Formats: sequence, structure tokens, C-alpha cells
Amino acid sequence: MSTIKRLLSYMKYYKKYFAIGIGLVIISTLADLGAPIIAQRVIDNVITPAAREGTPITNALIELMAIYFGLLITTVVMRYVSSIYRMRAANGIIKILRDELYTHVQKLPISYFDNLPAGKIVARITNDTESLRQQFYVATIGQILINVFYIIGAYLAIAFFHQGLALALLVLIPIMYLWNKYYTKYASKYNKKEREYNSDINSKFNESIQGMQIIQAFGQEEKMKDEFEEINDKWYKVMRKYVILDSAFQWTFADFLQRFSLLLLMVYFSTQYINGVLGISVGMLYLFGEYVSRLYEPIKGTIQQIAFVQQAIAAGDRVFELMDMETEDNPEEALTVSKGRVSFEHVNFGYTKDKHVLKNIDFTAEPGQTVALVGHTGSGKSSIMNLLFRFYDPQSGKIKIDGQETNQFSRQSVRQGMGIVLQDPFLFTGTIYTNITMDNPLISKETARQALIDVGGLELIEKFDKGLDEPVVEKGSTLSSGQRQLISFARALAFNPKILILDEATSSIDTETEEIIQHAMNVLKKGRTTFIIAHRLSTIQHADQILVLEQGEIIERGKHNELLNEKGVYKEMYEMQKKGQDLST
Repeated sequence: MSTIKRLLSYMKYYKKYFAIGIGLVIISTLADLGAPIIAQRVIDNVITPAAREGTPITNALIELMAIYFGLLITTVVMRYVSSIYRMRAANGIIKILRDELYTHVQKLPISYFDNLPAGKIVARITNDTESLRQQFYVATIGQILINVFYIIGAYLAIAFFHQGLALALLVLIPIMYLWNKYYTKYASKYNKKEREYNSDINSKFNESIQGMQIIQAFGQEEKMKDEFEEINDKWYKVMRKYVILDSAFQWTFADFLQRFSLLLLMVYFSTQYINGVLGISVGMLYLFGEYVSRLYEPIKGTIQQIAFVQQAIAAGDRVFELMDMETEDNPEEALTVSKGRVSFEHVNFGYTKDKHVLKNIDFTAEPGQTVALVGHTGSGKSSIMNLLFRFYDPQSGKIKIDGQETNQFSRQSVRQGMGIVLQDPFLFTGTIYTNITMDNPLISKETARQALIDVGGLELIEKFDKGLDEPVVEKGSTLSSGQRQLISFARALAFNPKILILDEATSSIDTETEEIIQHAMNVLKKGRTTFIIAHRLSTIQHADQILVLEQGEIIERGKHNELLNEKGVYKEMYEMQKKGQDLST
């Protein structure tokens, strides 16, 4: 019930719209329930006397038909306007939910995204919230209210005209209670599995689209198709069981009860007529038949809405599970990076508590120095940068910037003093200019242009007719890898950080472009502490300090020539790369 309460709590944002919608529903229900009474009057007061006497009662007929038509128009108009108000409220609530979810997701620790496919997260923000909109705020809230008003109104009308019949219909209450209890028990299980499998389908779609080049290049279409069919088959089997349950409980049994009640109604009054007792008029028989039908129809509708409620609860559980995920501890105090001195003091870290990927990391990077991190894949280079950016915090040891422990300050303030260029540059939909500035109003167009020129991107500006305003599609897929990297470089430089991290930043750039960037970096890194993670040792020969890592430990440190003289791991790596370059030429 906590999920239902949380979903209902969002109605407070649009309580005015819901109140108007409910008021209009009540008016439309009363108008619709009044129609059978008018029809009964037409049958008993107009048609029957006219048939008996042979004289039509024109004025009374016109008057009653006008009232009937008025009730019909009132019902239609009130329902239409009520639907508009309820839909506006539902759309507004889902907008609020999605805004909250998106904001919350951006505050989650990076480790959360490491362990969950992107498609599953997207499914919760889009598919699950859409299910809440359609199946809870639109269908359930509105339709259940309409059904409840209909049930109460129809029952009171029956009780007003025939108390005995109303008492007999009370037997529906325990039947409906047991019916709902049994249905809910099994439907909730199927709905939960359906949402999970639907999320898996979204995840598989997302993975396939992102990796389509690799799938086609390595001929994995059939394998991916089989994997998708396996997930889709699980969804299909669950939905098949749900449909059988849903059909049996919502329609088959409900239709049986409705028709059985109408049969008993006819048998009861027909028996009276056979025994010579005309208990009711023809019009009243029609009236009871209408009200019994209008009593069962909303009951069937309510049972159907219960199915939607179950689906909404399953979707709501997934939405609130994401919303309740614990965010990173984020102190309010902000760190001001003034010099850029970075020190790691006996830092130990592991992505899981029982396995450290960094062991006793201890070094200091003075302001303006260039520190290079080298080592084989998995040695811990990127993990050091993840800790520096506070994407993660170490299990032990201290990380300081300008002598201040980073974990004492907000993560965002720590990151504001740093810039990063990743191995795989990521560009957003927009323009070259917006990708450099990240829509930061403090960075002018001229600053962005100069940053791109400084990293050797003048040719990139001149190549496009629109210059910096050249459109960039998702991930910058229309640009070459070198062009994307230049824009990514310019982005980092435009923010003028005190600390700059180059994570394999030259791996996607050709030799000519690399030379341009190296020249630009020699100018721009003055007064800036620079960390370089590189496999190309030729790019770090002028670094002030080189740290060689192996299995999470610093095994060698020094300058390029010093490490070559040590004849250790660094020298082996350097000679191996040099030999490879000689063979390639």
C-alpha cells in the first residue's frame, strides 16, 4: 500500500484539476443514472396508455424526450471536460516524476551505472512512468471514481424502487471481495515479472543499437537474435498466463454473474405475473433491468481497473526503487581549487570491499607539474583518476587538493577545478560550440573558438560553413575520431581548470594531430597540474614525474631518462613500443 500512497501523494500538485474532474464526474453520473427513469416514464405514462386508449400523448412524449436528450448531452459534455482536466493532471504528475527521477539519477554514484545496463534505467524513467500515467492517473483514478459513483447510484436507485431486490443484490459484496482477493494474489506476481522482462527487452535493444557495428562486423546477428528471442519468449509466456487469468476473472465470471442476476430478475417478476400478481409495470421492469446492468458494468470495469492498479503498482515499485536509491554523500561545503596541488597519501581502493585494485598509492603532484601514469591494462591508472574526480572514494588513505581532503567537500566543487579528456570522446546533440562550453554561459563564443584553435582545431572551424555553429548529432557520429577528440580537448581547456586529466587522450588521434596537440599542451599546461594516462610512451617523455603501476601498486617512479636508466618495467615497455614503431615503418 505504500506505493499506492506515494502515487496518490503526487495528486496534491494538481488537486484543483482533480477536484474539478471529480465534480464533473459526479454530475455526469447523476445525469446518466436519471436517463432510465425518463425511459420508464415514457413506457408507463406515454406508450402504455397510448396503446391502451389508441390516442398518442404527444406533449408528454416531447417533454420527456427533451429531458432525456438534455441528460444525454449533460453526460457527454461533463465526461469530456472531466477527461481533459484529469488528463492534464496526469500528464503534469508524470512530468514531475520524470524530472525528479532524472535529477535523482544524476546524483547516483558511478558504481550504480557500472552494475546496471542503461536500457533498464531508461525503461524505468520512460516506460514505467508512462504505465503510471495511463494505468493509474488516467484509467484508474478517473474510471474507478466513475464506477464507484455508478455502483452507489444504481444501488440506491434500486433500493428506492424495490428494497427486496436491493437486499438480494447485497450477496454481491462477499463474492466480489473473494473474487478480488484471489485475482490480486496472482495478478501482482505476473505484473511484476512482466515489468522485469520488459525492462530486459529495453536493455537488449539498447545494447544492440549501441553495438550494431560490432554485431554486423563479427556476424553476430543470429546470436543476438537468439538472445533477444529468449528474453521475449519469457515475456510472452508470462503475458499468456496473465491473459488467461485476466480473461477468466474480469470477463467470463463477471458476465456470468450479470446475466444470472438478470435471469433471476426476470424469473422473479415473471413468476408473480403467472400467479396473477402484476408486481411491477413494464416500464419498471425495464428500469430494474437497466439499473442491474448499470450495477454490473461498473463492477466489471472496477475489476478491470484492479488489473491496471496491479500493473501500476509493479511500475511504481520500480520507479520508487530507483528514486529511493541512496545518493552520494555530498557535503555542502565547497572546495576552491586555487593552485592545483594533488597528493595521494597511502590510498587503498577496491570496487568491491574484498578486492583492492589500488594498494598504498602515495605520490604528490605539485602545481604546474605533469604527472604521467603508465602500466599495462588493469594496473589501476584509470582508477586513480576515478578517485581524484570523486567518482569513488577510497577505503583508506587520504586524497588532498591544495592540502584539503576532497571527501570533506561537495563532489561537484571538487570536479569544478578539474577538466578531463577521455579516451573515447563523448559529444552531445547540439553544435560544436555547445559541446565545447557545455552551455556554460560564462564561456563566450570567442573563448570557445580560441580553445579550439589552441588545440589545433582551426582547420576544423574552417572546414564547416557554420563554423562553431555546425550541428553535432548524437555522439558526434558524423565527425571523425580525431575531430571529436579535438572538440573534447577544447572543452576541457575552455573551462580553464587548475587540474587537467588526459585519459588516453591521444589514442584516437593520428600522428599529425597528436603533434599539434602536444605543441598546444606545452603552452596551455603552464600553471596547470596535468595528469596523463597513456599507452604511447612517446607522449610523456617530458613529464615531470612518471608513475609506473602494476597490479594496483606503484613499482617505479621518476622522469623518462631516470626510468630508462633503471632498466625496469618502464624500460621494457618503452623498448617494446619503439621496436613496434620501427617494424611498422
